[in-house]
Amino acid sequence: MGQRSPLVTLAATAVGLVGFLVVNSTQTGSPTPASSPPAATPAAQGTVTPTAPGTTPPPTTTPPSTTPATTATAKPPAVYAGRTNERQTSLAIATKGDRAAAYVCDGRSLEAWLTGTYRNGQLVLRSKTGERLTAAITNNTATGTFTLSGRTLRFSIAKAGPPAGLYRGQNSKSTIGWIVLPDGKQVGVDDDGTPAPAPPLDTTTRAATVNGVPVTAQAVVGDETF
Repeated sequence: MGQRSPLVTLAATAVGLVGFLVVNSTQTGSPTPASSPPAATPAAQGTVTPTAPGTTPPPTTTPPSTTPATTATAKPPAVYAGRTNERQTSLAIATKGDRAAAYVCDGRSLEAWLTGTYRNGQLVLRSKTGERLTAAITNNTATGTFTLSGRTLRFSIAKAGPPAGLYRGQNSKSTIGWIVLPDGKQVGVDDDGTPAPAPPLDTTTRAATVNGVPVTAQAVVGDETF
């Protein structure tokens, strides 16, 4: 085999080098960047996510009430009327809720109006002039003691229904108290500065005539303030 001339060898080498550069340029061109997927839009604050069709939403639970149940019942109004053990003085007690009022008199000149509390079956009443009444109420009976003009008297009186009870009337000159006992008898004092026996009271109309002046009495229910 004959030897190639140096010029032929050089020319072949140059052709090969040009071809390599062309191919390499084609393969190393800048590629088109891949597009990024769009960013997810955050949900607006407070937006409720809809429930998929056919899916039952979870039940809404209501927290239990923290208010304590009221179990105590209000005491109904009541009136107790009768005489002391010595039978010299009469009294009537009216109760309403946790309040009470009482009237004590001898039907001639001694009397006292008292008010106070009625709690847990116990009565504690006082008058503006210092008289005091304490009692316990059980089985529809009020049993206790009171002071009147320095004397301490005991009593045990029963619950009474109308017309028995405690009544009070007033005009420009007098304050009149009536105790209507369970047997229908009345005991009271008309105090116009000079105490005297109270005139008769019509328990149907609650009317009386005091020193020639008509007076209408009110039933005392127990929550009054004298």
